[in-house]
Amino acid sequence: MTIGLKIDLKSTLRYLFFLAIGVGLFWLAAGTVEDPDALWADMRKVKWEGIAASVLLGYTAIISRGLRWQLLMRPIDIEVPKSRGVHAVAFGYFANTFVPRSGEIARCAALNQTDGVPVDKLFGTVISERIIDFLMLFIFTVVAVLLNLDAFSQFSNFFVIPESLWDALPDSLLATLVVLYVVAKVSGLVIWTQRKKLMKWGPVKKVVDFFRGILEGLLSLLKMKRRGAFIGHTLFIWSMYYFMALVIFWSIDDLATLGPEQALFVMVAGGFGMVLPAPGGIGSYHYAVQLAFIALGFSGQLGLATANVVWATQTGMIVLSGGLGYLALMSAGIGRNFHLDKP
Repeated sequence: MTIGLKIDLKSTLRYLFFLAIGVGLFWLAAGTVEDPDALWADMRKVKWEGIAASVLLGYTAIISRGLRWQLLMRPIDIEVPKSRGVHAVAFGYFANTFVPRSGEIARCAALNQTDGVPVDKLFGTVISERIIDFLMLFIFTVVAVLLNLDAFSQFSNFFVIPESLWDALPDSLLATLVVLYVVAKVSGLVIWTQRKKLMKWGPVKKVVDFFRGILEGLLSLLKMKRRGAFIGHTLFIWSMYYFMALVIFWSIDDLATLGPEQALFVMVAGGFGMVLPAPGGIGSYHYAVQLAFIALGFSGQLGLATANVVWATQTGMIVLSGGLGYLALMSAGIGRNFHLDKP
């Protein structure tokens, strides 16, 4: 049994494109550092107990995610062992590290091969999770901004687009958008009028059935009985995201003046940096965290050094736990196939 990801030319080019963006952002962040030796010295100042605590907190968040995911499976009659749910989530993070946005499908495909669970229904539950997580990110962002208004003002100035850039946009852009809108409206009208014939066509029927499965998974959020447990896991997961960065901040003497509310601001900035589909958040996370530290009055060198340590710590934890999760899932899949093939 193998759990893999289909790689094609389009996916490779997209991967290389976002990797180039990530590398460019990392180069931009590193360009503010005048003394590379001083950067390495700042990174070596981090206490090992802070790194160990961050790894432990990060993995407990993965465990909680696996248990929370199973709460969404039960309303649609999906039951898998708790350990496999956790391993699948860890494997999903592992996949995301190398191929952005592949982890959601990867963990669903993993449980499909180990337990025969339909991918479409599982994917619907993953979308439900993502909706809740974006809501939590929004709440954390609002709190972080309200507690750090001056820093947010400074941070937002880094992303102001010059008016000259808007003026440089070609006049044909508006015309292109109008044409695309008209084409979309006409296509939608044709599909709607011919929907009965299209529904009888095999490929379309398969697509419709797939999206029905996703919808069923989405509705699991409304059918869930243990909502208190789901909310508890969600709060725990996001608390771990906060504390796994905070313990590293606490282990750096030069960040002794960093308050809990400022740490929240850095965490949120890093969270938005991870939204950009650069492989493993490389570059985008570093740049966002560095700018957040600068907005808070710290040096860009210290900000990049801290970002490097947090990113390396969590990436190492994800690669290790995801790799072990993959081996556990592969072993479970081999056992399942063996029993199915047994006469």
